[in-house]
Amino acid sequence: MSPFMIFAFVLTIAYAIYYAVVIAKDLQGKKGRTNSTEEVFDLEGMEEEESVQVSESGDSFHVGSSGDTSADPIESEEEDAAGQPTEEPRSAAEEKADRIQSALYEAEITSENGVTAPELHELLEGRRETLFKTPMKITRNEL
Repeated sequence: MSPFMIFAFVLTIAYAIYYAVVIAKDLQGKKGRTNSTEEVFDLEGMEEEESVQVSESGDSFHVGSSGDTSADPIESEEEDAAGQPTEEPRSAAEEKADRIQSALYEAEITSENGVTAPELHELLEGRRETLFKTPMKITRNEL
């Protein structure tokens, strides 16, 4: 017998013994237990967490309270309602968009070398190679 055949027989017998042991463990170990699909989480040992205030200002966030920040917005709302109407605060994105818009130049857009719908389809389908028509001058019997 070749060494490979001996190896194959030994390996096959080892796998058969291994799977027999695993199956026997599964059958013996599950007699006393009930099979439940529910997961149970033990929450008794967990501490109760406190919420933390997060406030946004501009491009950043502030975690936690810094002094009397919660009292200021309430007072300012009361003052706005009693006093003259004030302009709504603009976000940083709106201000940046306005700056960019004011820096842009006005341009008139004109279409050059317009294409009709059938010509566009021909170009897209590849039946036509170029957009521009080459002028052809047909001359006959001339030198």
